[in-house]
Amino acid sequence: MPDFSRFLLASDLDGTFFGPHATLLEKNLKAVEYFKAHGGHFTTATGRVVPNINRVISDCGSLFNAPAITSNGAYIYDYATETAIHTTEMNGPALKALILKVEEMNPRIGMRVSTDKGFLVNGSRMTPMMQKEVASPHFVGEIVPAKDWDPVNAHWYKTVLRGSYEELCEIRDRLYPEWADMFEFCSSSPTLFEMEAKGCTKATGVAYVADLLSKRLGHPIITVTVGDQENDLPMIREADISACPENALDSVKAVAKWQLCHHAEGCVAELIQRLEKM
Repeated sequence: MPDFSRFLLASDLDGTFFGPHATLLEKNLKAVEYFKAHGGHFTTATGRVVPNINRVISDCGSLFNAPAITSNGAYIYDYATETAIHTTEMNGPALKALILKVEEMNPRIGMRVSTDKGFLVNGSRMTPMMQKEVASPHFVGEIVPAKDWDPVNAHWYKTVLRGSYEELCEIRDRLYPEWADMFEFCSSSPTLFEMEAKGCTKATGVAYVADLLSKRLGHPIITVTVGDQENDLPMIREADISACPENALDSVKAVAKWQLCHHAEGCVAELIQRLEKM
């Protein structure tokens, strides 16, 4: 009988655990249940926020038996107790200043912030991409012009800028000299540029959960991560065992230990099969 009790498996969602259009693949679900039934600890490391994840996955409390790493590591949520157990907030006043500066730079850039209640969308920049996003049945949040955002009493964990690849590259290059010491810069697709508090990544989230499990169980935990985009690179680099789907960026493939099948074919199931052979 396999023994997965020493493994913490943290999977990205979009382009990795999910199939096309954020669908749940039966192949992955069955493999995860097998993994957990034999002692494995399964969770997600995603850029999504908890209310949004709950819209896509109907029973997260059953699927994830280890705390979920959300907002790229800034918000760690325990479904067993339905509480946030560790958070890393962005500097509110500095972030609002950055958002207002981006408004001046390019009116075609849409913006939203991840909060504990969902998304806070900049209502003064409702670009076609943002309009499509808020029209989704998975959207949870509110739409408010950035000038009216309250940076003092807010709890902001991640920021996303939406635009074309070329526009986002230009914005990123222009923001970097002034803001790189305060915020992490990454992307989760060619049209999504993301920021979190400095030092906060999916890797720090995985490390936090692994340490928590190790203390609870009284033995070391082997971290296993799988992802496909730039925001997955820190946890891919720092995990004990790392993997990526066939559709991953070349930069992710270059550092992942294992390259798996395409996410549409059930790459997490393949990863668990490989772990069983170790």
